[in-house]
Amino acid sequence: MSTKPRVICIMGPTASGKSDMAVELAVRLGGQIVNSDSMQVYRYLPIGTAAPDASMYAAVRHHLFEYRMPDDECDAGTWAREAATRIRAIADEGLIPIVVGGTFFWVRALFEGLSEIPAASAEARRSVAADIGARGSVAMHAELASIDPLTASRLEPADSQRIGRALEVWRTTGVALSEFHRRKPVPAIEADVLKIRLCVDREVLYDRINQRLAKMVSRGLVDEVRAVLEMGFSRDCRPLKSSSFEPVIRFLDGLIYLDAMSGEIAQGHRNYAKRQLTWLRRESGIALAAGDTGAALESAEKFLEA
Repeated sequence: MSTKPRVICIMGPTASGKSDMAVELAVRLGGQIVNSDSMQVYRYLPIGTAAPDASMYAAVRHHLFEYRMPDDECDAGTWAREAATRIRAIADEGLIPIVVGGTFFWVRALFEGLSEIPAASAEARRSVAADIGARGSVAMHAELASIDPLTASRLEPADSQRIGRALEVWRTTGVALSEFHRRKPVPAIEADVLKIRLCVDREVLYDRINQRLAKMVSRGLVDEVRAVLEMGFSRDCRPLKSSSFEPVIRFLDGLIYLDAMSGEIAQGHRNYAKRQLTWLRRESGIALAAGDTGAALESAEKFLEA
């Protein structure tokens, strides 16, 4: 008999009902939920990141939600190691780990692995941040191209976050990031995994996105962003640069009207959903209609009994 933990992983595009299904399965199966959404790790932004609400948190235990400050950096490798630790702990209690979220690259890092890349030193992080601030991302992209042309060719000159990460690796190790990527990936955890892929018609999905956005705005999305800025967090921190929040900042700056802000956010969410749907077509696992909790429960029970 396998000693590897059995994990249920719910995947689907944004606004497809992943969180609701995860809670339902966790309640019915005796499970706990592990977040795999790169935006829902951040504190103070539950509305714009569509984090679980109070009733969901009360129904079952959730892990790795809203635990990092908005200016923290959390990459796939860091999260995967943290998630692996939580999954083992849940399984050791005799419970079912249920991984749910829309950042599928993180799921790959967890179960299939990424090339092992050393953590950047504090000195490298400080020096790269200072250089990007002083010289700009375009100049730093040129510097990266002289060190690691393969990685630079894959990045846009404006992508300061990933440019900075590649330079941090170089300044810490003296080895190009692309060299680490060539090495054999190592999963963060060895597990038996049931992937449930939620399927939904694109037009229906877009309607759900629009309805969810209207609720976000009515619940106080603008005030949420204003409060985070008033706490002193930079508008350049990772979550505030996302499609959910960048238009809100421009609205607060008086550059666009509320309707335009909402339209830009909705378009950003639709673009994100398109990318997710493209990824999901290549994923293995069981494809189920979004909202079909009965079929998901049946598939999960068969998987756990096998």
